[in-house]
Amino acid sequence: MRKIVKKIVMGTLLFIITFISGIITLILYPQPLFAGKLVHKNFRVYSNNALSTDIEIILDSANTIVSKSELYDSSYRYDIFFAYHSLYNTIDDKLLGRGPSAKSIDNNLVIKIDVDPKRNVAFTTFHDVCKTDLTYLIAHEMVHCLQANKYGKIKFNPFRHPEMWKLEGYPEYVSKQLNSYNDYDFINDIDRYIDMRSKSKDGWISIGNNKCSVPEIYYKSGLMMKYLIDIKNFSYDKIFSDTVSGDKVYVEMIKWKDRVKRSNK
Repeated sequence: MRKIVKKIVMGTLLFIITFISGIITLILYPQPLFAGKLVHKNFRVYSNNALSTDIEIILDSANTIVSKSELYDSSYRYDIFFAYHSLYNTIDDKLLGRGPSAKSIDNNLVIKIDVDPKRNVAFTTFHDVCKTDLTYLIAHEMVHCLQANKYGKIKFNPFRHPEMWKLEGYPEYVSKQLNSYNDYDFINDIDRYIDMRSKSKDGWISIGNNKCSVPEIYYKSGLMMKYLIDIKNFSYDKIFSDTVSGDKVYVEMIKWKDRVKRSNK
């Protein structure tokens, strides 16, 4: 009887381990879950919908933006998955909850929401229903891949990573180069953040004219990263290795902003 019970227990444990291992494998290597594949330069794109060459224009634009990053590696290869209405999304949502619009794991870049490459649009639904820039979304996640590539998966993974302002601030800083324009004013952008934060009731801040929102920490961190890189001429490597707190950086940035405003009067 004991031998039978032992066999049942061992069989059950083996099944559980095999099942969990299979799920983890699908999350890390989801290629078999997608019917279509397109290869373009350093990108392999997977989708269950027909893939047109429109996506190639988006990828080239995102790569141009990311190439300005000090973490850029021209030989690095990305696997991009358009997972809207896919089995991957179903599994991922069940395991990790209904998550963000996009995520990166190793060199995998997963877009979980509906997209229209022809119009360069991604339809966000996680916090609010709106349209955002697909190039920006891909560029942001590409930088996350490069963070793990540069500093190692032990330091950059879903379970262990640097403080949020260092984790998300740099991808925001790099990807928002897309929105650079001649009349951009950094001082005004900081003031806008302060104003929007005071009005926010749920920790999200509206960006641009499309009424989409980002978590307040993303916007704040992007500004802090811009201050350290563009004003103080720090490298991201220096920022990453520095032990200074995010709160201290933010206070310093606000004091700098106020001094500049006083001097311009």
